[in-house]
Amino acid sequence: MWWIILISLSISLFYYLITINSNYWRKRSVPGPDPWPLIGNIGSSLIGRLSAGEIFTNIYRKYEGYPFVGIFRATTPALLVRDPDFVKNVLVKDFKNFHDNDIHIDKEVDPIMGRNPFILKGAEWKTTRVQLTSCFTSGKVKGMYPLIRKSSERMVRYVEDETSKSSTMESRELCIRFTLDNVASCAFGLEGKSFDEPYSSFRRMADEFLSPDNFWMSIKSTSLLLFPALTKFLKVKFTSDQLEEKLIGMVTATLKYRKENNVIRNDFLEYVSQLKDGGNVFTEVDITAHAASFFGDGYETSSRVMSFLLFELATNPRIQETLRKEIIESYRKNNDSFTYESVQEMSYLDACFNENVRKNSIAHYLTKLCTEKYTYTPTNPEYKKMSVTLDRGTPVIIPITGLHKDPKYFESPDEFKPERFIDKDNIQKFTYLPFGEGPRVCIGQRFGITQIKVGIVHLIKNYRVTVNQKTQLPLKYDPWFIMLHAIGGLWIDLHKIE
Repeated sequence: MWWIILISLSISLFYYLITINSNYWRKRSVPGPDPWPLIGNIGSSLIGRLSAGEIFTNIYRKYEGYPFVGIFRATTPALLVRDPDFVKNVLVKDFKNFHDNDIHIDKEVDPIMGRNPFILKGAEWKTTRVQLTSCFTSGKVKGMYPLIRKSSERMVRYVEDETSKSSTMESRELCIRFTLDNVASCAFGLEGKSFDEPYSSFRRMADEFLSPDNFWMSIKSTSLLLFPALTKFLKVKFTSDQLEEKLIGMVTATLKYRKENNVIRNDFLEYVSQLKDGGNVFTEVDITAHAASFFGDGYETSSRVMSFLLFELATNPRIQETLRKEIIESYRKNNDSFTYESVQEMSYLDACFNENVRKNSIAHYLTKLCTEKYTYTPTNPEYKKMSVTLDRGTPVIIPITGLHKDPKYFESPDEFKPERFIDKDNIQKFTYLPFGEGPRVCIGQRFGITQIKVGIVHLIKNYRVTVNQKTQLPLKYDPWFIMLHAIGGLWIDLHKIE
């Protein structure tokens, strides 16, 4: 009979361990959905029924009137924030209590991904952030503008060649080629050849580095966001040894060539290498890591944002025509050219961009880590009067899609209405967070916005865009992708404007 007792005790112990935190939020009088053992409130994302972002958005909507909601990311208690004032405190006002992103990659295990500014923590993040910020000033992005414009002109020629065979293209495939050429040119000083070859060597390398289309990368990325402690414990490596060696070798060879031939180029690689030469501790590995971060910001994210903007313009011909009029007027006013300044001055283009990243939130949520014990009590009478005290190490989830699609802040949130961004003062603070906010706001946003706008003005000036019947409407999104990804693609037709 002893073995029956042993099994019973083992089962009881196991059940206790997996449910030990189940009353965590209830004990603190924080409302929230009941968790399932082991999987908490994210079970649907583990079986591919819903993405984590969709789960968090649904919870956000269910608890209207509450300033925050207690949830469980597997067995880990996390707080989902609903009150914009609380969002402000987390991202800006009380940043010292939430200065780290809840994501873990050991730079000793993965020197490339581990040095990404989004990953770094504490004092190391702060030092690197200060150094890299100087590489993304308006002046530095303006210096890279000729390279971006060249890619835009090459894209228009590519579209002209392709539409002579068929007017139909997949929006993101087109945008991938464009943004990847920009990354190759601006971050690595290379010719990406994305418009010359169907699957160039640089694209293969980019996809190997960061591609949700790869099943195992998708699994790793999901684990990184949902189980950060587990990836830290298991020392997960995202960059293969072979790719790491290839990236470092490529950057080292480029820098050596420039030094030996006295080549100076206005691109990100040049800016970062100057930081190293200025006496900072930027090694070839550091430079490679920061150049490689362009794959995420300049290629992966930007291509998705741009592809959805093209789709929205194709879906809304009136808006597209209004934008085209602004583009042509600007073009003629600037001696039949697009300058860096003229692109920045297009107010309707800016409104279209902003509305697109609101309606189509590429990143569904942000996850911060409470780094010092913190108590919050809402002061806004719209929210129930209740307090919460967060222990150090508690994850805090900011549901970007939930805020962006809340009719309280954005009337008819599922409609594409650029006019709502003509006067940005009408937007309630901290309900619109496409790039985050505060000290850890996306460092590369100026570059990303610029390249997308430049690409759009060249396309819309020359082509009328419509939705192709191959697009599966209404759009449905793949739950296995960390970022917004339309199932079946975003298919468009491009018609030459004479």
